[in-house]
Amino acid sequence: MLASRTKVGSKSLGLIVLDTSYSIAQIQERELQWSITARGCDGLFDRVWSVHPLVGADGSTPSFGPLRTQELVNGHTFVEAHLSTDHRWSRWPMTGFALSQRALLGYLRTLIRSGQVSAVRVGDPYFLGLLGYLLARSGGVALTLRVASDYDAAYEKTGLPTYPRLLRSRRLEKRIERFILRRAQLVMAPNLAYRSFAVANGARPERCAIVPFGGLLHPAHFDEPTDRPGIRTEACLERRPLVVSVTRLEPVKHAVDLVDVFDLIRRESPTATCAVVGDGSQRSEMLARAGELGLDDSLFLLGNRGQRWIASLLVDADVVVAPMMGRALVEAALSSTPIVAYDVDWHSELITDGETGVLVPFGDREAMAGAVLRLLANPGRAAELGSRARRAAMATMSTEAVGRAEREAWQQVLPQAVTADTDTAYTDSRRHLRADDGL
Repeated sequence: MLASRTKVGSKSLGLIVLDTSYSIAQIQERELQWSITARGCDGLFDRVWSVHPLVGADGSTPSFGPLRTQELVNGHTFVEAHLSTDHRWSRWPMTGFALSQRALLGYLRTLIRSGQVSAVRVGDPYFLGLLGYLLARSGGVALTLRVASDYDAAYEKTGLPTYPRLLRSRRLEKRIERFILRRAQLVMAPNLAYRSFAVANGARPERCAIVPFGGLLHPAHFDEPTDRPGIRTEACLERRPLVVSVTRLEPVKHAVDLVDVFDLIRRESPTATCAVVGDGSQRSEMLARAGELGLDDSLFLLGNRGQRWIASLLVDADVVVAPMMGRALVEAALSSTPIVAYDVDWHSELITDGETGVLVPFGDREAMAGAVLRLLANPGRAAELGSRARRAAMATMSTEAVGRAEREAWQQVLPQAVTADTDTAYTDSRRHLRADDGL
């Protein structure tokens, strides 16, 4: 539940967020509105414009079309710019792209010059970083960045730059990365691993803040596990045991590892059923590999699903496996289902081996399968680990805890009088909400 938005006298705060994670169609399909509207920081910002400047780049939607704006909720507008303004530019894609971005920049600069915008936040230090830098500098507002990954580690795994079609060269990306990180007035990272990446590549430590993933999660993931409806029958997953993973099917997520892990599990537990939620470029490869191993009747790639459905599936699972997860790892922990994860990236910050889950060496599929089988054979131990994981996640990832951390971070770059007054309003509204909810 959101606190009411707050204005302080005649002052108000506006935020532009540049991010390429989801189009408006994907947001609606996957019930991700919460993660978008949460950018308003529970009323700290009076107006928010979420901007996707590269709609169509992932091939999921047409790559051409006019600039599109849509009001998600009162005070929050979603803006989409396609790769080209018109299909007539298909023979000259760079010209079409340039025209599309010019139209977008014109729209956003008008917003900034109107005095409605207090800060620009970007979702990566590359193409989005450059756009954000141009906007922030032209309007004299703060440039801020949310680090979504350890991009160096991702490059080591895939050998691909973050923008392989647009920037092409990792060397060029590194130059842009350092340029943007050095100039960002605030760098927010969801964990220590990503903060370390930012500092190592030019961000000033005193300008970095930890703002965990929890504020981006759909409220359904915070529901008590026993209150979530079961969906095994609906998903045709009645057989037990059930092993689940929620991940994008991409090399950076080590998605193909899941097939071999499930194969090893199935050899020891022939009735096991394995379900993967998510989609991506490796879907066909995973299906082919599953066919080779004879897993067609036990490994199910369920595609993208809504957040309420995912929250229920996680509770229905006996074990969650995590080769590489971001906020999905938090969602798994909140389900009270035991987790087996690679000891990679930020996983050890949430999962303590033997206390809140099981960590196995990165890339060790045999170890991952073995850990899953041990938990399946010992449901009491599995339940204990799952329960501890939920308590740990609730302590650090609750909407209230994350909201306070984010507001403290924003105080570094926003007017002190405004953030102080809205923080008081935030506390009062939270107290009121807790009373209403009987908490």
